Amino acid sequence: MREESTRAKGGLAKFLATAVYFSTAFCLILVAERLGTRGSSIEVASFFQAVIGGLIVAVVLLAVDSLPFVDAFSGKPLIYNIVWKSSIYIAASLVYRYLKPLVKYLFQGVSLSAAASGALQQFLLPRHWAIEIWLAMLLVVYATIQELGRAIGMDQLKDMFFGRRGKPAMEKYHRDAA
Repeated sequence: MREESTRAKGGLAKFLATAVYFSTAFCLILVAERLGTRGSSIEVASFFQAVIGGLIVAVVLLAVDSLPFVDAFSGKPLIYNIVWKSSIYIAASLVYRYLKPLVKYLFQGVSLSAAASGALQQFLLPRHWAIEIWLAMLLVVYATIQELGRAIGMDQLKDMFFGRRGKPAMEKYHRDAA
C-alpha cells in the first residue's frame, strides 16, 4: 500500500512538473506569436488554451513514457536516449497537431477527404512549422532534463539547480569559472 502511494505521489509530481513546464512555455510562445502577428491584443482565453495544452502534453508524454520501447538505450550514453525520446515526442506532437484540425473539421460535418485536405493545409502553414520548431526544442530540453535526472538522480538534480533547503550548498556542484 505504501509503495503504491509513493509511486502515485511521484507520478503526480512528474505530471505537475511537466504540466507547469509546458503550460508556461506555451504561454510564452503565445505571447511571442501574438506580439509578432497582432501587436498587443492577447485574449485571456488564449492563455487558458495554452494552459490546457500544457496539461494535454503532460498526459501524452506520461503515456508515451509508459510504452516499453521508449527506454531502448538505457545502457548507452545519455545522448542516445535523448535523441530517441525527442524523436518519439516530436513524432507524437506532429500526429496530434495534424489530428486536431482533422477532428475539428469532422465534428463540423465536413467529409473525411475535405477534413483531411483542410488539416493538411493548416499543417503546411509557416505558422504551424514555427510553433513546431519551438515545440521540438521544448521537447528536446524536456528529454535532456529527464535523462539527466534519471542518470544522476532527481534529488541530486534538484539540489544542483535549486540548492538544498536549509543546508549550505555543496561545493562539489559548483564549477570554477577560471
